[in-house]
Amino acid sequence: MSGDSGARNRVQAVERGIDILMALSNGARTLTDVARVTGLSKGTAFRLLASLGHEQLVIRDPNDTVYLLGPGFLRMFQGAMTDLGGIATLARPALQELWSRTDETVTIHVRIGYERICVAELPSSQPLRYSSTVGSTAPLHVGSAGKVLMAFLPADELDRAVANMQLSPLTRDTITDREQFREELRTIARQGWGMSAGERIAGAAAISVPVRGPQGLFASLSVLGPTERMSESLRLEMLPDLQRAAGEIEEAMGRVESDGRAPLTSLDGRRK
Repeated sequence: MSGDSGARNRVQAVERGIDILMALSNGARTLTDVARVTGLSKGTAFRLLASLGHEQLVIRDPNDTVYLLGPGFLRMFQGAMTDLGGIATLARPALQELWSRTDETVTIHVRIGYERICVAELPSSQPLRYSSTVGSTAPLHVGSAGKVLMAFLPADELDRAVANMQLSPLTRDTITDREQFREELRTIARQGWGMSAGERIAGAAAISVPVRGPQGLFASLSVLGPTERMSESLRLEMLPDLQRAAGEIEEAMGRVESDGRAPLTSLDGRRK
């Protein structure tokens, strides 16, 4: 198909809707932000946002004037998990080695809006274990995996996300104070890794590191298990293995791109 015929077959409204979804994939935005990023007028952006509210692909935060990807988008994403097997395939050798060395559950999470979604997991072989389950979602503010995904965002995007997200408690150890949360993210960004215990599930502990693509953060890699087995000191002993595995995954992603195959696209919407 020639370039001209391809252009004739494209539907402008659909393309503009996709542009809006891609803009929101980097976090909540106001109507003004959406119009600026997409190059649309405010009127056009408003009508398209209203249409994307169908099946809750896009929702408007009732406590603010921002739009963000909704649960309908996550349902679509979960339905496509089988097609994301390529990510798990690329990471599998590193995950397998990390799993063998720690004998605990290892996971990879990516960010969608204010949620994180598990895209790869090797559950621990031990009788007492914790797991995330591929396709499951959780708020970004609970657990080390989500906080790592947030800590390395650009400053303006991070400030907007922290200001707008709901820090709802899931356990008594969930961080719900906004300034405490900001300080935790600053610490993670400075040291290059994050830990958590009991923030999402009482009795569960984790340690996570970022996995970076050619143009930025791609995912978080974690080891998780029961707090009675995964003490803070033991988790810190696992850190070199985690960082080594993250580096191997990054190298695998880089090889795919350098081989001339289709460039990777991060699951927060950035082209690699």
